Amino acid sequence: MDSSTSSQTNTELAQFLSEQKSSIVEKWLEKVLLPQNDPFYEEVKKNGHQTIVELINYLKTGSLERLHGLTSKIAKERIEAKANVGDFVHNINIGRSIVYELLMCSLLNDREKGEGVLKMQCYFDQLVFLSVKEYTALKDSIIDRKNQFIQEMHHDRLTMLGQIAASFAHEFRNPLTSVKGFIYLLQKELEKTEQSNYYFDIIQNEMQSLEEKITQFLYLSKMRGLEDKLEKVPVNFLLKEMLNFMYPRFSEANIVTSTDLGEDVVIEGDSSQIKQVLLNILVNAVEELSGWDGERRIKVSLKKIDDTFVSLSICNNGNPIPDYLLENVFQPFVTTKSLGTGLGLSVCKQIVEKHNGTIEVRSGDDFTCFIIKFPLQ
Repeated sequence: MDSSTSSQTNTELAQFLSEQKSSIVEKWLEKVLLPQNDPFYEEVKKNGHQTIVELINYLKTGSLERLHGLTSKIAKERIEAKANVGDFVHNINIGRSIVYELLMCSLLNDREKGEGVLKMQCYFDQLVFLSVKEYTALKDSIIDRKNQFIQEMHHDRLTMLGQIAASFAHEFRNPLTSVKGFIYLLQKELEKTEQSNYYFDIIQNEMQSLEEKITQFLYLSKMRGLEDKLEKVPVNFLLKEMLNFMYPRFSEANIVTSTDLGEDVVIEGDSSQIKQVLLNILVNAVEELSGWDGERRIKVSLKKIDDTFVSLSICNNGNPIPDYLLENVFQPFVTTKSLGTGLGLSVCKQIVEKHNGTIEVRSGDDFTCFIIKFPLQ
């Protein structure tokens, strides 16, 4: 087909659409997915008319440049109307179908109809593409702003909690030290009996438990970075020490332990803090298994990864962690225990990250595993 014939066809198609514009928009409004209370209902009508105007312009000029203004307007209005993108695309395709049907029923010859279908297909494809592109970009922008706001709020709240935790811990630690001192004096001055020794043991255990909770608050409130004295930490030795320390509790709860500690590995850090991490996770495992029917198992393994990291996993076969908690289990005050503070795992995460390591949890029907990685020295 030569250019003069094509130009003539485009002119005839443009003329046909100009005559049918009102009819096309009316039929389109009858079929679109658009509630009557849509805040942009009247604008949608205008957009329908403008869509045909831009199609006519395309037939006359062969340019789609003006289409960007229309698609940008449509996308903004659909975002503000909280419209579903599927409905949005469906409505454009409804308009496409109506134009095709009218074209096929027109008095234009077959060649002109064929030429018209190809031209209109190109136009409507571009209309859908640009509209969805604009819509998606605006949606992503809104989501990014919301996520940034949430993260800033979350950071501010954690900072405030850290400050409260530090203040709380220091205010309690001072009188606690005095109480411990007077208990010690009372033990020395009072006549010792089997009953009084039993009472003092209970008091000391409860005081130790309270001190541990205060220590957790202080860990939580510390700034990132390892200000403590660094030393070579033999991870295998620490693991064996903690497993031996926990042995009475393993026996009491009928827990079977299995270990695969491999070769000796050394990291740099603070051994007391690493012990705190190991103890927290082992105690959590024991507490979880204490209410578990059937065989109770804890598996501990340690291995090198490419001579750059050491990977430590502590697994138990208790109830899996619910999915809704799994992603947030290391956040402060998140716990599966009815009487838990939700600080233990948060402290573990902070200590591990201060040692340039990572900690993650995987939970399934068979085992829940805490996997810790430290850089090797």
